[in-house]
Amino acid sequence: MASAVVAAAAFAAASARFVRFHEVQPILTELKGSLPSELTAMSAQLEAAWPGWIERHDRAIRARLAQGDEDTIVNWMLFGTSFTSRPRAVLGAVEAGAAGDRELVLRRTIELISARLDDLLAALAKPGNDERRLFARAVLQRKGLQLATARDWEAARDYLLAAVVRVAGEQDQVEHELAATSAGDPLTEFNRRSTLFRTRGLSLDTSLVSNYSVEQALTAVKARGLLTPGEVRRVAIVGPGLDFADKDVGFDFYPQQTLQPFAVADSLARLGLAPSPGAEIVLLDISPRIVEHVTQARARAARNIGYTLNLPLPSGTPWLAGVRSYWQAFGGAISAPIPARSSKALAELAELRAVRVRPSVVQRISVMDVNIVTDRLDERRFDLVIATNVFIYYDVFEQALAMSNVEAMLKPGGLLLANFAAPKLTSVTIRPLDTTNTLYAQSVNENVRDFIVWYRAGAN
Repeated sequence: MASAVVAAAAFAAASARFVRFHEVQPILTELKGSLPSELTAMSAQLEAAWPGWIERHDRAIRARLAQGDEDTIVNWMLFGTSFTSRPRAVLGAVEAGAAGDRELVLRRTIELISARLDDLLAALAKPGNDERRLFARAVLQRKGLQLATARDWEAARDYLLAAVVRVAGEQDQVEHELAATSAGDPLTEFNRRSTLFRTRGLSLDTSLVSNYSVEQALTAVKARGLLTPGEVRRVAIVGPGLDFADKDVGFDFYPQQTLQPFAVADSLARLGLAPSPGAEIVLLDISPRIVEHVTQARARAARNIGYTLNLPLPSGTPWLAGVRSYWQAFGGAISAPIPARSSKALAELAELRAVRVRPSVVQRISVMDVNIVTDRLDERRFDLVIATNVFIYYDVFEQALAMSNVEAMLKPGGLLLANFAAPKLTSVTIRPLDTTNTLYAQSVNENVRDFIVWYRAGAN
């Protein structure tokens, strides 16, 4: 185990560098007609200008984290339960007795959001040691917003209401774009969704069930012989996520947690794809919150303290049997079950499980500050790279850069599993092999699914 800890520490101590002009020149040539305007304007001196541009673009991408933080607070304000006793701001909470009266539903929705916002501001005014309240308060303070006077409260309230309107508008735009292009076909919608969030803030929030689609893909990859038992020794996870409040339901009754690193470790062990005692997992992320969270978890693990995962499964979703089985088995290969915190209110929203991951598993996980669009790792050869809900936040040019950087870190024949359709370019040589279509839930009005594309380094 000592050698594994040393290896993980070496990964964490390493640093990335900006991708160099000669490494991306084929991409720049192929996408000449659709490059960012700044690059197009300097085409005659592109090689000389490249180092300055890539450094500025790295800063621009990192700046999008601030808007993602704002999105997270909006989601928490609408759905969180730890700072208010009011109903969550979902449609069913305001429909009772409305009998199809849209104006009444709208008025009740506005009143509910307004009341929840007041409750949130009251909680932020006296945050105590609550990590979510302290985070949200810090976001307001970075905007120059305080909560000392009535005028301060009004300014903070106006800011958050404007953020709600912005988020709602962005969601309407997303749904409009999808409706205009998908014609009801899930695969067409998936292809269109692959760049849909290219102008949105970078949010860290994730959900448990998205990891089910990764396990389904790994199962299919193993069945095809593309990964063999014990082969996966080193894994990189791009943008692993940090649950402030579950992005689908807004659960906030447990401390912030990162799920995907442990989900991947568990799946690889359960499928026999990792050697004993397990794969080394390196997290690549630009968020200081992720870096700090994982660093602290590793420090606790060094003192033989495990990592607690809370695993709520929303009750209102008609999950398929496979999803429920995955949820029930989650953590079995890397952790032990512990009592889950519960209450009558929580029991009405979700089924609850909790597990504690073994410290030895935590110690095999490390973290690096890496921007997958602008950064490249030297001599980092991974058997597998996983990136879910990451590439959809970038445009075609950024995706091409990111795919080139991913291939550079993969062993020959190594795999990338990602839920987006990469641009079809001859200048990027990593290629799709197949796609896993995973259905999560099915109802009369909606099917909830995800597609995981298998990309192979050096594929023809």
